[in-house]
Amino acid sequence: MIPREHGAYGQLLVPALTAMAIGRPSAAAVALVAAAAAVFIAHEPLLVLLGRRGERVRRDERVRATAWLLASAATAVATGAIGTLLLPAGGRWALLVPATLACIAAPSIALGRERTTSGEIAAASALASVSFPVAIASSATAEAALACALAFIAGFIAATLGVRVIVGRAQRRVDAGRGVAIGAIAAIVVGLAVLAVSRVVLPAAVWAAAPVCMVALALAVVVPPPRYLRPIGWTLVAATALTGVILVAAVR
Repeated sequence: MIPREHGAYGQLLVPALTAMAIGRPSAAAVALVAAAAAVFIAHEPLLVLLGRRGERVRRDERVRATAWLLASAATAVATGAIGTLLLPAGGRWALLVPATLACIAAPSIALGRERTTSGEIAAASALASVSFPVAIASSATAEAALACALAFIAGFIAATLGVRVIVGRAQRRVDAGRGVAIGAIAAIVVGLAVLAVSRVVLPAAVWAAAPVCMVALALAVVVPPPRYLRPIGWTLVAATALTGVILVAAVR
């Protein structure tokens, strides 16, 4: 019953750990990360019960999936309540950010569209946005928390678009998707830069998002064969880790 979407682990944990590192880790931050992880784990048994893993799996694993779902939900409620109570009253508004993005991502899961480009972008953004309240709970400033969340969200959106171009090549749809991806990734970088110049977000967000965005842009331009997806995945993992290092060095 462990979620199969291995990339999603990094999309949740790397931003969350970075958020704690740019501040001072607290019990509230740890509780919020635990709650988010429990919600993420609940995703797999929910898919099993919905029949998304096949009717045979739903029939054979119904009892175990129900137990996992109930345990995950109970853990999420308990740790989420603890994290909320431990958060300073003035910082609880930060929880609205991941809650809102989770509501945006929920329809894709309900409709079985979580593997579409829009579904993956919505899910990645929701997972990364957990870093915002975690950073606030770790006594980081709202500006630092926003820079952390936006840097990872921008990087994950760009990475999704870049990888989608490679998948499109395998499905002989590369030409149409390639131009859109290149334009969108460039717009993400320019958008972050404009926000930084306008002092809406810290400049660190631009530099931190750059490694993943540059890798994603290279993927969209070069379009390597799908057989290279595994090393590409590890390259994106390394770029994501570099995003965290840059944020900690620049913001802490």
